[in-house]
Amino acid sequence: MALNPTARATAHRNVADRIDRFLNGLQGARRLPNRRELFWLREALVNLQEGQYPAGEEAMDKAERALPVPEHAVSDLSTNSGATVEQLRAQLDQIMKAEG
Repeated sequence: MALNPTARATAHRNVADRIDRFLNGLQGARRLPNRRELFWLREALVNLQEGQYPAGEEAMDKAERALPVPEHAVSDLSTNSGATVEQLRAQLDQIMKAEG
């Protein structure tokens, strides 16, 4: 089902705000995301960029609860590479600027 422009903008902002709040929490705790959080944060960022807002919300639910990395991704070495809060925030900012 296609969303009207207002609903689409709201859904986009909601996912971006959740990612931003999560990053603020990590920054406030002065820690990096753990492997599970990072996997789901990256998923949420990809979903945000692709306009898949329900999937982005779901990924953020999983990041906030630090749910396990899915079986198909466990052996993927890219899930072991870390990222700083600043790198993740830069990615979020880049997505937001591209959206206009």
